Amino acid sequence: MKLKYTSQNFFKNTYCVFKTVDPEIIKDKKPQYVSQSGSQYFYTNDGVYRISSHWGRAATCKWRLQSDDSNSRIDSKVGFAKWTSFYKDNEVEKLYFIKKSEFANKYQYFHKEEPSYTSNYMLRTAEATRKVLRQIKVITTETKWAKYVPHDDLDDLRNYLINGLITSNKNLQELKRSY
Repeated sequence: MKLKYTSQNFFKNTYCVFKTVDPEIIKDKKPQYVSQSGSQYFYTNDGVYRISSHWGRAATCKWRLQSDDSNSRIDSKVGFAKWTSFYKDNEVEKLYFIKKSEFANKYQYFHKEEPSYTSNYMLRTAEATRKVLRQIKVITTETKWAKYVPHDDLDDLRNYLINGLITSNKNLQELKRSY
């Protein structure tokens, strides 16, 4: 059963993807809470607005801001999340899967309770997910690793390895050998 999140518990061990919104929406409102780091929170019946200069890990939470802006870490940004968009987070359960984000055009982790999850994706713990994301970053940004794998097409090899990492339990070495 999915936990129900509200202004009383959304900030405790949760995962969420906030959607970027126009700051004008809350310009005349007063925050109901301001964190020690300066993030501001505005609660509604449907969800929460957050103004912050930092996204990703926030205390015991993993909160990402979905934005087309590549400078999203420079200035404070306003995000909104519905209460139904918060999911439980911990380090021991297999809660996460990896896929290419249609917004960021890169591979990111997502929670298994999100609507985009299908059983094609391999679920992993948070630490195992971070490890695979590091491997995918090397595969997509470097080339020296590829000289040790016989291939005719680097893009095909990259796609094969990444698809294998996100849809199977095979490790990177096994996938390289089976290519």
